[in-house]
Amino acid sequence: MLRSLSKVLNSNMFRPTTSMNGYLYRNYGSDARLGDKEITDRVIEIVSNYDKVLGKTVSPSTTFKELGLDSLDAADVLVAVEEDFGIEIPDEEADRISSLKETIDFIKKTPTAK
Repeated sequence: MLRSLSKVLNSNMFRPTTSMNGYLYRNYGSDARLGDKEITDRVIEIVSNYDKVLGKTVSPSTTFKELGLDSLDAADVLVAVEEDFGIEIPDEEADRISSLKETIDFIKKTPTAK
């Protein structure tokens, strides 16, 4: 909870910006969506830290099968992704996700991801 709150408060949405005339203003209307690189890096970090993946090479194109993860392991990884990004992946969607790329793509199209 505190991590999520600090992310919101530290986001560009609440950061004061200096205009050319030197006055400070707040840009409340900016798009607070996550960038592609941030999403990719965070997903890779989550998967890389999973016990059964430690020491294996993880890239955005890696599948769960290539990492030796069964369906229960994949579900554990997706739960960790849900918790980290503050989202919920519906069961039918989670059943279709079988790689990091598909996980990243789902997060990119989820506007509530933090």
